[in-house]
Amino acid sequence: MPMDKKPPFYVSRLGVMNRYGIGSSTLYRWMEAGHFPKPIRFGPRCIRWKLEDLEAWEAERI
Repeated sequence: MPMDKKPPFYVSRLGVMNRYGIGSSTLYRWMEAGHFPKPIRFGPRCIRWKLEDLEAWEAERI
């Protein structure tokens, strides 16, 4: 990896919910409808969103 490239930062489900002020049912409803970035699965009970995907999603809404 080049020195000027930072590794990706990942946000937990709770972090996403806090960032947007939503509950888990809203989050999963948005994902199911295709209105929100898909998470990355790290294990059977661990999902995270790439911060850059969330920021891109936010930029589309401005």
